[in-house]
Amino acid sequence: MSFIGNIAAAQSAKAIGKYNESMYYQQAQLQRKKTEVNKRVYENIDRPRFVKQQESAYDFLFVQSLKTGAEIREGTSPYLVLLDAKVNQATDLAIEDYNSTTAYYDGINQSLLLQSKGIGERFKGEMTARSEYAKAIGSMAGNYYKSGGTSILAS
Repeated sequence: MSFIGNIAAAQSAKAIGKYNESMYYQQAQLQRKKTEVNKRVYENIDRPRFVKQQESAYDFLFVQSLKTGAEIREGTSPYLVLLDAKVNQATDLAIEDYNSTTAYYDGINQSLLLQSKGIGERFKGEMTARSEYAKAIGSMAGNYYKSGGTSILAS
């Protein structure tokens, strides 16, 4: 009669595997949505705000350079200072863009890993179920043999 327990365990293993898969799939969907939202926030809020701050800082530096009374011509110190500031700002913006892109791909990869983990959980449940079914068949065959039944293979 232990085969009944094996069959119940097999059904439970399959159900748990499916549940775990759906849970990981939902987590993956949530991760994807959060990643997309973060990308849009950077593109529509953070990046424009950062560029505006850079422009304001450059304008302040430019006005301060003019207040010194020095001419801002190519090759002069004020010009070189302003050029250096623009290069630094462009570098900072490139770094922010890179960080945003990297965070986006990291988020997508994380969602794919979660989804794969769910597929693995379902597979694990199916393998456990198959094992339990095999035990049930073995138990039924053993009971049949012990009861003195003739084997189909012997005929």
